[in-house]
Amino acid sequence: MSSKQIHKALVADGANMSLSLTKIAIDAAGFTHSRPRYGQMVRRANRPKRVDFCQHLIDENDDFADIIFSDESSIQTFQNKTNYYREKDSAPMVHGKPKHPLKVHVWGAISRRGPSKLTIFEDIMEKEFFTNSILRDNLLSYVRVKFPDGHRFQQDNDPKHKSKMAKEFMNDNGINWWNIWPSESPDLNPIEMVWNQMKRHVARVDPKTKRSLSTLYRPFGAK
Repeated sequence: MSSKQIHKALVADGANMSLSLTKIAIDAAGFTHSRPRYGQMVRRANRPKRVDFCQHLIDENDDFADIIFSDESSIQTFQNKTNYYREKDSAPMVHGKPKHPLKVHVWGAISRRGPSKLTIFEDIMEKEFFTNSILRDNLLSYVRVKFPDGHRFQQDNDPKHKSKMAKEFMNDNGINWWNIWPSESPDLNPIEMVWNQMKRHVARVDPKTKRSLSTLYRPFGAK
């Protein structure tokens, strides 16, 4: 509820107090206001599956030593994710933002043995691109170098990940797809923390062109 809604409810209940006094009372009671944090929406049918998945990992005492966590994300210019200090009575700083910010997509993987290279692309990821440019040209060499003794490859339930073409490639090349990932569960993937830090880094550097945006990923072994 907003302070106005609380004040309205109090007045309707017979309280004789102003909106400003309501705000003071809310503050004195130890409450503050903030925007809600992002939380993954999960349909009721998928909630027990998430719990069962996590409970299974706990029961097995899984240390994730052989798991490769993967995902793709979109990075754009003018994200304005950095914070800054200003005088309390001054107006917030305004950053210019174009109608259509420049954007690139990235795919990567992380594990306890280190990260994969990043694949940068601009178009929609179709099953052909996923199989040839990501599984074949990126993941396969990563698996062979980092996990010669076996691995589990995690990915979400996107249709292109589960396509016949992708499945056949993984089967033919010894990529062990860890196919038990629960639906609607991107928040369980630790690579999301990597994407968060990457977006903050982009915001700090503040690139103005698509070339400079893509160049930011060179230190990460981007292709």
